[in-house]
Order: sequence, then structure tokens, then C-alpha cells
Amino acid sequence: MTKIDERFRFSVSIVPQRCLGILSSEILFGTPGKRCEGSGICRIYTLSGAKRLEKNSRRVPGVLLLTPTNSLSIHINRSDLPAPLIHELFEQEYFTMEEGFALPRYLARKLGTSHDYIPSGNYQLHRFGEWLQIEMPLINVTNL
Repeated sequence: MTKIDERFRFSVSIVPQRCLGILSSEILFGTPGKRCEGSGICRIYTLSGAKRLEKNSRRVPGVLLLTPTNSLSIHINRSDLPAPLIHELFEQEYFTMEEGFALPRYLARKLGTSHDYIPSGNYQLHRFGEWLQIEMPLINVTNL
């Protein structure tokens, strides 16, 4: 939609943005094929779902964000990570996904995406003060 302001005689283009999904969750780091050991994402839980689980030193709170490019951005506060997990997974420049991860459908729906699979690979690890960010592409599982 273009709006013309007659006082200044210029046009402004307004592009509506879709609402991006943001979801607080708990992430269990590890590789699904290695019983949640190793590097990657083993499971992601909603906060209410995680309350019913036994404590696990590899499960930490985080924020999931769907980006405009259909990537999943995970934000984790470094103070929530135990020292052994920081040393194992978060001291390098990249976060390694040894196996692909299928995002549970209910989480994909809550984030507002039909893309629900993170391929294996190495993903840039960004640091912002005490916060860590990992951005990983989401693809539609039917495109595999």
C-alpha cells in the first residue's frame, strides 16, 4: 500500500510484516540417536511440559524465535548453562548439529510455521553479552 503525503509530495511504501512467533521453552541439548548425548538438539519442550520432567543438566531454558527468513533462532542465557555443557557445546564459533532435528508439530504451529526440520550442520554461534544465539534454517520436512 502506498500513502502519499501531499505536504511533502513523496510516497511511502508500507509493507505489512507477518507476526513472528516467539516461544519460551526448554531445550534438551544432545543427539537423539545417542540418547541425548553429543552435540545438537535432542528435544524441545514447552515450559509447562518441562515442569513434569526429571531435572537434566543438558536441558536449559531458552527463547525460540521464528525469523522473517523462516529460520529458528534460539536464545540462551549463559548463566542458565552448566559449566560442562558450555565447555562441550558453546566454546567454539559454531554450534554443531550431528543429526537433523524434527521440530514437534505443535511447536511449529505455535511459532507460526509449516517448516519443521533443522538439518544437521554447523551453525554460527553469536554472543551478545550473557546471551548466546544460534540461528538455524527450518525446512519443510516434505522437501527432504
